[in-house]
Amino acid sequence: MNMHPHASGIATILRTEIEAWRRVGNISREGVAASVMDAHQTFGGEAATGVDFSFIGDTYTQAKKGAQKLFRWLDVDGTLPAGIVPSILAALPLDVRLSILNKLLCPMGMSARAADCGAMASPDVSRHLPSVMKEAGEAQLALVNLPADASDADLLAAHKELIEAAQACENAARAALAKVAARQAPPTASTH
Repeated sequence: MNMHPHASGIATILRTEIEAWRRVGNISREGVAASVMDAHQTFGGEAATGVDFSFIGDTYTQAKKGAQKLFRWLDVDGTLPAGIVPSILAALPLDVRLSILNKLLCPMGMSARAADCGAMASPDVSRHLPSVMKEAGEAQLALVNLPADASDADLLAAHKELIEAAQACENAARAALAKVAARQAPPTASTH
């Protein structure tokens, strides 16, 4: 059980990104907490980490108490248990997760990217076309609009769009390869 709190830098990044996501999506603190609690339960978080989100009361009361607990941990002076971080990340949309992970990894010269894992991968290659076109167009637009004296924020925004375009292309390439592999795989004998 890992109950050691993360450094305040991680809590600050999480809090900043969650607050930005909440503002854009008009999401309540209770809504965020409910998503985190659901993810924590799905992953068996309490048994694995000792972090407990069991509260007595109706759904709203549970979410309200969960929000108080979660946002207390995310406060500047709070102590964020390391075991809750995967549940927080799992509750967030992919773009917010990637932003958080990239802010954590960038000082080490690394970056995160989305990956199709197992059942999420689709062998239907044509299904990826809209995503490839959208992301590639956004990446091209980000580059075209990038001024010669671009700020760090402008460069990071362009980088984000380029990474998303590369990920969309990579997902389509994986789907194409999976389709080829599925066609070339020898038939399996049924074991009845």
